[in-house]
Amino acid sequence: MISDKEIVAAFQVSDNEGYRKLIDAYGNYVYTIITDKVRGLANEQDKEECVADVFMETVKECKSHDFTMDSLKAVIAVVSKRRSVNLLKKLSARKLQNDYLDEIAEEPVYSETPETLSVSKSEKETLWNEVLNLGKPDSDIITLQFFYGKTVAEIAKTPKMTTSAVNKRSQRAREKLGKILTLKEVF
Repeated sequence: MISDKEIVAAFQVSDNEGYRKLIDAYGNYVYTIITDKVRGLANEQDKEECVADVFMETVKECKSHDFTMDSLKAVIAVVSKRRSVNLLKKLSARKLQNDYLDEIAEEPVYSETPETLSVSKSEKETLWNEVLNLGKPDSDIITLQFFYGKTVAEIAKTPKMTTSAVNKRSQRAREKLGKILTLKEVF
């Protein structure tokens, strides 16, 4: 096992020799930390790049403190965990984006014709009129919730109602709308 003092001495001779000893001593340790954090999301290339980044950042940190740390292993552990979490976030975001793209790619393509446009416009007008016919505050709640994308908590502030009251009124209003629209056979 190569000691931290040997690694520091190697860096004083040359950076290449220092990197070689550092990687020999802690390469498997860093790889294990990264693999543990990003299991299932990262491919080998992603992991290898992250390992290289860990060693680069570790040396940069050590040089900024003139290699006066008590333990290189502690510095490497912290840098490895930080870098692997960053990689995990990056890969998770990429996976979410790819899942979304896959999802929208599978959606059927509807061809819009003048007939379908007029039918959907008629349906929208009917829906809007029925929402307005619910009366206040139900129509306000449905409008804010589904047309303006407001949360229940945001809506509860507006008419000075509790969130549970807004939830209950929204649920009842949607049920009422469903019955009315089913009777009209619009939807």
